[in-house]
Amino acid sequence: MHFKKFAIATVTALGLASTAPAETLTFVTSTPGGSWYPAGGAIKTAVEDLFDDIQINIRPGGGLANIKSISLKKADLGLSSTISAVDAHLGNAPFDEPVTNICNVAYLYPQVLQVPVRTDSGIESFEDFAGKRFSVAPPGTTAEQILRMVLESAGLTYDDLDQINFSSVSDQSNMMKDGQIDSVFLTTGVPASLIMDVGSARDLRLLPISDEAFAFLKEKNAGFQRTTIPGGIYKGMDEPVQSASFGTHVIADCDLDEEVVYKITKAIYERLSDLGLAVAALRNTTPEMVRQDVGIPQHRGSAKFFSEL
Repeated sequence: MHFKKFAIATVTALGLASTAPAETLTFVTSTPGGSWYPAGGAIKTAVEDLFDDIQINIRPGGGLANIKSISLKKADLGLSSTISAVDAHLGNAPFDEPVTNICNVAYLYPQVLQVPVRTDSGIESFEDFAGKRFSVAPPGTTAEQILRMVLESAGLTYDDLDQINFSSVSDQSNMMKDGQIDSVFLTTGVPASLIMDVGSARDLRLLPISDEAFAFLKEKNAGFQRTTIPGGIYKGMDEPVQSASFGTHVIADCDLDEEVVYKITKAIYERLSDLGLAVAALRNTTPEMVRQDVGIPQHRGSAKFFSEL
């Protein structure tokens, strides 16, 4: 049984009442302030604008938590990272067994590892995080999982840090502007609103992902890709920075109705330019990118839509 309700809209015409049921779906994204939250809202708007028989409720979540919510039938749709979805499908750590009921709907955009550090922090590499103050999204998110991997590549754990804060993007921004932390770890689209916000108040630089750290990540999960953050994106950061990335995509319960997912996919595909206006990370997404294989089964509804193009 899906986590759905039925809302009944009553229309009265010529003294007769008729009903038009609207299927209400739960869509898990990220904590407010994270890039997934507005992305989910933009998709909701696109779907509901095209189809009055579908209503979507946006709920907070996180990369790993969203997969779990769908697997437990607590949500119908979610945003996920491609690396986490593949790990879930295969039953790789941190999943204890394969998650068999998550299907891909549509690829959205690349998420880039971005590590802004205060220029006065003395941090030049990940090894320098020993004794420093750090913040990242709460456990259950992809960012937190990858941070532990990156620290491991430098021979560090959370115990080596002076402090580690698990907090929302808005709290991270405030703590960094107030000088309470030295750095944050982000996995999000470029440009990242937090970096732009903090950069208006403090001098920052982006820490590169070294070849050694990237090789370590790639060995952990083949879905990581080498990425360059162009210079000039952020204030005072004129040189390109080497990093790593993976994809953000929409996932759904494989049992979710085929026609419903067909319509959701159609809305994403046909309103891609509108989504790009609402979410900066989607501005460079092409129709070809939306339909790409991400390494897990494609939902039959989206597969049907793409087959008709």
